[in-house]
Amino acid sequence: MSTLVAADPRGVYLAGLEWVLQRAGHSVVAECHHTIEVLPLVERHRPDLVIIGLDVADRQAAGLSARLRATSSPLGIIYILQPNGGFDFNEIPGLDADGLLMDGISHSYLVECVNAVAAGRKWVDNYILQHLLTPRSLPQHAPKLTGRETEVAGLVSRGLRNKIIAQRLHVSEGTVKMHLHHVYEKLRLGSRAELAWMAHGKGADHSGTDLI
Repeated sequence: MSTLVAADPRGVYLAGLEWVLQRAGHSVVAECHHTIEVLPLVERHRPDLVIIGLDVADRQAAGLSARLRATSSPLGIIYILQPNGGFDFNEIPGLDADGLLMDGISHSYLVECVNAVAAGRKWVDNYILQHLLTPRSLPQHAPKLTGRETEVAGLVSRGLRNKIIAQRLHVSEGTVKMHLHHVYEKLRLGSRAELAWMAHGKGADHSGTDLI
């Protein structure tokens, strides 16, 4: 069981969030309605995770992860992004989050994200991933990832191996390898590590990670 501090401006949403997480075996130890209130609660309760309904355009969002990590180590940080008039995908990598969800995501994906971050892994909503995995340096006519390629890329970026991905998607390992090969070609990447680091806005890591 992990302990969490939760923040969201909508009271009803917070109540639903707490209910879903408690059913999944987690405990919300404190909650608030404003981003500015998160830091004092994290300092007071020292939770394992913090989950924040975030308006990316909110000035309080700038540097929030760095301030939170300075108070409690290790701390998993999850943002539920709330699209609005000022929403810009280009600002997402700068958030330095461990988990990224779009507002309105299903309960099962919410729990999957929390479980992954609690286990020390990264987790990104596939809709966000599609945008983050599109290098700005590529020409506009460059081929886009298909829905299945995005799905495979998302699972790889979360640290899953081909065998597990194949089981999840009910396909063969060969099919997974084929999709992953297409992802590498389209995005001009050379390894799983580069894919994962690009997805989380860190830049490429040229380690000895295997290609397939």
